[in-house]
Amino acid sequence: MLSDARWKIRGAAVLVALATLVLMLLTEPKMAIVWDEGFTLGRQHRIRQWFSALKDPAGFAAKWVPPAPMSELVQQDQPPPRADQIDTRAKLYSPAVIEWFWPFAREEPHGHPPFYALVGLIGDFVVPGWADLPRARFGPILIFSLTAGALFGFAAKKWGVWPAALASCAWIFQPQIFSHGHYAAYDALLTCLWVNAIIVFDLAIESPRKAGRIAWSILLGLIFGCAADTKLTGWFLPIPFLFWAVAYRSKAALQVALIAAPVALITLYVANPGWWAAPVTGIARFLKSNLSRGTSIPIKVMFLGRVYNTPLDSLPWYNTLAWTIFVVPAGFLCFGLAGAVRAVRRVKLEPFGVLVLGHWLFLLLLRSLPHTPGHDGVRLFLPAFGVLAILAGQGAAWLIEKSPRWGGILSGVAIAEGAISLALMMPVPMSYFSPLAGGLPGAAALGMEPTYYWDALGDDALDFLNKNTPPDRSVAFASFPHSFIYLRQTGKLTTRVPQFDRLPPKWYVIQNRPGSMSPHDRALIAGRTPAFVSKKWGVPLLWIFPIDPTPPTP
Repeated sequence: MLSDARWKIRGAAVLVALATLVLMLLTEPKMAIVWDEGFTLGRQHRIRQWFSALKDPAGFAAKWVPPAPMSELVQQDQPPPRADQIDTRAKLYSPAVIEWFWPFAREEPHGHPPFYALVGLIGDFVVPGWADLPRARFGPILIFSLTAGALFGFAAKKWGVWPAALASCAWIFQPQIFSHGHYAAYDALLTCLWVNAIIVFDLAIESPRKAGRIAWSILLGLIFGCAADTKLTGWFLPIPFLFWAVAYRSKAALQVALIAAPVALITLYVANPGWWAAPVTGIARFLKSNLSRGTSIPIKVMFLGRVYNTPLDSLPWYNTLAWTIFVVPAGFLCFGLAGAVRAVRRVKLEPFGVLVLGHWLFLLLLRSLPHTPGHDGVRLFLPAFGVLAILAGQGAAWLIEKSPRWGGILSGVAIAEGAISLALMMPVPMSYFSPLAGGLPGAAALGMEPTYYWDALGDDALDFLNKNTPPDRSVAFASFPHSFIYLRQTGKLTTRVPQFDRLPPKWYVIQNRPGSMSPHDRALIAGRTPAFVSKKWGVPLLWIFPIDPTPPTP
């Protein structure tokens, strides 16, 4: 039977997960739809249609109306199937039909695998009456919240309550993780999987019973498979574990790997219908697509005042270290560094500390490699910040061991800093920069991009456009992600847009993403007075400029 202490820890972990879920759901309506979420909604709709067709192929085919071009949230790269191609279950499993209903894990723009979209369908069963966007966000929010509880429970058992509180709060109140944790996308989900993989691996190798080790190893294999089925980055998740196992000559780790590996491969294959008929060529297409993004979708980014066309250009080797200093609340960063120092000083005594440090350094190094995509702030190495939360808990444990009083006080200060920083940055927490960078104004002065994901296009900006755009004029945007189609479909954006309507623009909207600005954008910002500006701490995040009837050239 479990001791009273273990029951208390588990109960506290459940409370942490529930409190996180409530916080996330309460703040979700404040978070504007971001660039990639429109694509997610469109892909989920296709998967939903495919599952619906499986229930009654003939009935589905009889009502099937192929979507019109530009009415979908998915980038169309092939024509939809005809009704006579989907009227039986056998036809629904044909490669051509699967290719359309499952636009994943192949050539761009469909390079990512489908697990993140499947997680988004959780909302269909739990909150089926919600609108499309919050319903799609429910699954990722749930996984984020459960991870907070798992992190607390694991850290409390390993180090005590205060380190557990610090670790879980470094997860919840880190603005970058918190913001991405709301979105129907892939980066926060991969971060959750990465953190849980570390927890489950430790539980597996430390399990005193064979049955327990097997169970944890199977779960680890499922996590590996789901991570690989989320993004290419997830394919690298096992590597730090392998290095650690070799360095410590761990037989337990070898036993875990022998069980987890086949489970991971089976999970990856089963969750990718596009690979069912051609697993070898399917994987080859996926890898070729994701390893050739320099030619398919290069993206410009400003870093410390210089614009890089990544991944054709390489960001400086130290970019991930700089980003970490810039965007992590100072208290959490200090505790994370303390955890790293503890791991180095106790290499032989505490192998787990080395495992966590190894994962963190590996993720920083991976994004620092030459010609690696470096756009969108820290989004592409977000798992590093999840691992840093574990390191922070480890650092808190070390400081509390040395001085329980001061360790507890400093932990409380760090937690308060994170919570206050997050509250002050709402509803645009991705634009948070640490006091070490001078906050958002200091980071902008250093030449960092204040925003990148259209998360500043909130209700206030949409209300201005809706109220001030005449029926015979439209609104042009510096870039037009498919998420804006969702805004039009749901009535959040009631104006016309040049992509669909041949009407001269009244307004031109630019987000403060200097790396992607055209000369026209820069000239407008420098020489014209905007009609509307969305600011945070005095830094513009979005401008709306009045323009002549002639449409601007983005």
